[in-house]
Amino acid sequence: MSTKEKVLIVWLLVVMAASFVFHHFWVCAVYALGRAVALNIILLPGLAKLTAGIWAAHLLS
Repeated sequence: MSTKEKVLIVWLLVVMAASFVFHHFWVCAVYALGRAVALNIILLPGLAKLTAGIWAAHLLS
């Protein structure tokens, strides 16, 4: 196995680990926001405005 193949395997493992961490973060964030809406801590239109603002800021950057 060449060095290039070893680097490729390590890179794939790093990407898989990062993907798992980010997936776990998003699942927890969506669950928490869903619970907040269900318990009427946050109103759904307010959450929609917040999401639209974050999305618009992301497009501007």
